[in-house]
Amino acid sequence: MFRQHLKISIRNLWKNKSFSAINIIGLSLGLASVMTLGLMVHQYLTTDDIQVNKDRMYYLKTFSPDGNSYAQTTFPLLYEIQKSAPEVEAATHTQTWNWPWLKNNNKEAQEKTMYVDTGFFRVFSFKLKEGNPTTALKEKFNVVLSQKTADQLFAKGSALGKTIIADDSIPLTVTGVLAEIPTNSTIKTDVLLNIDLLKDNKNFAENANWYNTFAQNYLLLKDGAKPSVLDAKIAGIVKQFYAEDTKKNTIKSVPFSKMREEAGANVKVIITGAIAVIVFILLIIVVNLLNLNAATMYNRTKEVAVRRMIGSGNRSIIVQFCMENALIIFISLLAGFFLFTDVLLPEVNAITGSRFGEIWFKLDHDYPVILAFLVVSIIIVLVAGSYPAFHLTSVKVTDAVKGNIISQGTNKSFIRDFFITIQFALAIVLICAAIVLNTQIRYMKTTSLGFNKDNVIVAKLDLAFKNEKQSQSQFDALLHSLQANPYVKSVSTSPAVPTAYWGNYNGYTDLLTEKKIRLKHAGSDAGYTSAYQIPIIAGRNFNDALSATEQNSVLINESAAKAFGWTNPIGKQIRGNGGDNVYTVIGVMADFHYEDLQQPIEPLLHWYGGKQGLKDNSYLSIKVDSRHSKEVAAQLETALKSIPARREPTVRFMSEMINEQYALLMGILKITNYVAVLTIGIACMGIFGLVALFAHKRVKEVGIRKVLGASVFNITSLLSKDFIRLVFVAFVIATPAAWWLMSKWLQNFAYRITIQWWMFGAAGLLAIIIALLTVGFQAIKAAIANPVESLRSE
Repeated sequence: MFRQHLKISIRNLWKNKSFSAINIIGLSLGLASVMTLGLMVHQYLTTDDIQVNKDRMYYLKTFSPDGNSYAQTTFPLLYEIQKSAPEVEAATHTQTWNWPWLKNNNKEAQEKTMYVDTGFFRVFSFKLKEGNPTTALKEKFNVVLSQKTADQLFAKGSALGKTIIADDSIPLTVTGVLAEIPTNSTIKTDVLLNIDLLKDNKNFAENANWYNTFAQNYLLLKDGAKPSVLDAKIAGIVKQFYAEDTKKNTIKSVPFSKMREEAGANVKVIITGAIAVIVFILLIIVVNLLNLNAATMYNRTKEVAVRRMIGSGNRSIIVQFCMENALIIFISLLAGFFLFTDVLLPEVNAITGSRFGEIWFKLDHDYPVILAFLVVSIIIVLVAGSYPAFHLTSVKVTDAVKGNIISQGTNKSFIRDFFITIQFALAIVLICAAIVLNTQIRYMKTTSLGFNKDNVIVAKLDLAFKNEKQSQSQFDALLHSLQANPYVKSVSTSPAVPTAYWGNYNGYTDLLTEKKIRLKHAGSDAGYTSAYQIPIIAGRNFNDALSATEQNSVLINESAAKAFGWTNPIGKQIRGNGGDNVYTVIGVMADFHYEDLQQPIEPLLHWYGGKQGLKDNSYLSIKVDSRHSKEVAAQLETALKSIPARREPTVRFMSEMINEQYALLMGILKITNYVAVLTIGIACMGIFGLVALFAHKRVKEVGIRKVLGASVFNITSLLSKDFIRLVFVAFVIATPAAWWLMSKWLQNFAYRITIQWWMFGAAGLLAIIIALLTVGFQAIKAAIANPVESLRSE
């Protein structure tokens, strides 16, 4: 019997090729989208499930009086907590101070490195493929590698017990190889080193005090321990040990389950939106299947009537319809799965991977997603297949033979109209979102930044040069050649450039008024403002000729001057918190957008970083003649490649770096466009089926009207007007919803566009044109049909 049902199903699907194709295309796109979004949601919901004791794990977070918060504290705090808080079972830092180069003979690797305490494997449940987690980091010169890093250094055989060299000088013994860490783990690393090794670093030791906050801390509390009691003890430690300028900070223990939120509010918004889209797409898929099944159902009334007359039961007919829908769903699932794995998932990873981590599909971890899809598919088959079957089997055989099975139920008509309206309302909202997002991105790319981004070449200098003295000598020669080049207008070396400023702040106090201001700060040289053509609106720039006395001179921006309340900032003296150095303001830079336009221009301070050179600088910036920019860039890349280094040099233009700031927004725009097209497509498929159904229901009316002289335009209008009216209603509903949604979204941008009426008009017009094309195709087809064919059976 199954074979018979399958054979009939294949014949019927082939007979109705156009409807079958529409169903399969729509379902494939819809299911592929749901698979992608479902995997994203599942990965988010199962974040850090690898941690066995997640319910007892906490991390420390600093809350400052000005409302800022960050998941770092002072370095010594954790050790004092371990001494005075018996509630803590185990604790560890995870310090990413630097990533040393690891070497085994002629093979080298530099991967993400964490310096951790011996309690790391007691807090975290990461498994080792090789080695013992209880002793793997016991000694100062132990190292644990990921399998990827071990394979880079040791092509064959086990890495355990082997010796590698870190930064050409430190011998390390491999005491463990990590098992693969899931992609949805908030803690990811390739190299684990004992933090005692980091304490030998002079720069680290100088900063690991009770003032600087850069340490990340994780704790495992004992069963039954109360975080509130621990927080009270931490408050006492802060009061006793913290530097005077930071005693007002509050340190709290936060459940580790909230660690995923540290990635930013964007993640939660994306996941919430993904869940909403999943529900809506699945709902629309079911509705459209019902509509398209209903459209084809009326061509099969006689078939069903004959089958009932020769003894087929209702159950057999229902199974037949369910089998046909199951076949469509199965084909769509296969096509959707390949679309999901080969197209959509790589696209999503390209958009979000660099910021939030890549999403991998692994059956052993993500099987609940597959099970959920199977359950959802069965439900869709049962709903979409049983509805027309139940309807046909409820009609009298005599009526079915005549084709008289149409019911004009008000409720059914209302539900149908409701879903069509909602479909197009959502489509219009998404089109509006795409228009507003595209306009905002274009605004951010073209608005004045307060500096000149054009014809500025930027090269990264943190290339891990193999010989420090030799590289410095070669780089100095490169600088001299650049300064002598007639096509080069200005040269600068600096630790930060626009788009790549550190998240580094400090408090500064006006010595005259005692007013304290939090400033972002970075070093720069005398060529920085001229390379980027940042106007000095008061005072002067740094002067290399005065380098001996320039060390305590600083430049500030307009926002910093306003924050201090200065009308004449030149000559004002300030002191940085955590030290006794006094700095003198020698110049005021015009405000410029050193970060993207999502962020406001914050008060900024530049200290003098010394003359141009490699030391302590990460970037080389060159202002060039526009006619020779590519030529200079090629020469620069060749010169940098000639300096022996472990990393390949990267030479880019600042204009490209500015555009890349908005890569995530461009990705979100791409996803919005895709979902909008998908929603419109699914909605149009539903309307396509319904117009076919209506044309079938009114076939004799259309024939009579044509005989009486009605034109093709009259008949097309007759069949189309109800649907176009629904699109207008959708536009009325969508416009205020889209305005509210995009107004809220634009609040995330410090500098934003004003929403214009034409954006909604364009979205509504586009939706109406698409609906007209869809409805018009079927309506015209019905209008030009020969009336003799439709009236012959009367």
